[in-house]
Amino acid sequence: MNDDQIYRLLRLLVLALGRLPIWLADSCAHFLGLLWFKIDARHRKITLENLTRAFGDQMTPGQIKILGKQVFKNIVTIVFEFAWTLKFDRDTFLSHFTIKGVEYIKAAHARGKGVIGLLCHLGNFEMLIAGIEPVGVKGYAIYRKLDFKPLDRLIRENRSRFNLEVIPKGKSSKTAEAILNQGQIVGSLLDQSVDWYMGPFVDFFGAPACTHRGFAKLALKTKAPVLPIYTVRKNRHFTVEFLPEIPLVETGDPIKDIEINTQNYTSAIESLVRKYPDQYFWVHNRWKTKNYCPWPKTDD
Repeated sequence: MNDDQIYRLLRLLVLALGRLPIWLADSCAHFLGLLWFKIDARHRKITLENLTRAFGDQMTPGQIKILGKQVFKNIVTIVFEFAWTLKFDRDTFLSHFTIKGVEYIKAAHARGKGVIGLLCHLGNFEMLIAGIEPVGVKGYAIYRKLDFKPLDRLIRENRSRFNLEVIPKGKSSKTAEAILNQGQIVGSLLDQSVDWYMGPFVDFFGAPACTHRGFAKLALKTKAPVLPIYTVRKNRHFTVEFLPEIPLVETGDPIKDIEINTQNYTSAIESLVRKYPDQYFWVHNRWKTKNYCPWPKTDD
């Protein structure tokens, strides 16, 4: 089969999955999450090591294992929720959301410099598309293309349903600058490990985590306000919240400015993860890159 045929089959399967009764879908998600935790030794090891690094001084190994199982169930639940929402029109989709902190995003947007949304893999992050609706302007999200093209197409189409457009990573910085100069909103994730030459090492749960410099560079160049945006769930109801702006730090030293602001953004993400550790994407090895040498001072 070609990619288009695989896409059509995948979409059909996902739509069928979304027709399951909620109680059955949630039961399947929990069962599959536990099964995944049991059979996937690699990601189980990464998750438990990450949780131990973050909460080992507060939790017993038994408690960390329970939390790890909840993490796996959360990720599988994202798939079922994604399928469930594909059948909704705009109003039905938004009826499942509570949007908080709209006053922060509206005040930031009114300054005319655009807004940069600080995102992370918390809750069902696919649901963040609902957050842009109350602002009344078009939103853009930077994302990394998936290698499996049919699934990438399905996810892109879902993200583009409601007043949101996706920007593939690569040459996204120039596109993002132009969008911000037009006073629009651009969101980007900042909680994934990158290679040592792509950004500074900043503190995340007490350990150095290599973090992409592009987010801070965009904020420093455009002077657009940066606001954390996150979503969490409770029983198929979702809360999307905009938090107050994170002040931009400018010392006159461009390298130090990137390091300080990247740390501030990462600390904001950490504070959210501490509140909802069971809904975070701990299967990713955030501390994979080791701090053997400094990141370069050259431009992208």
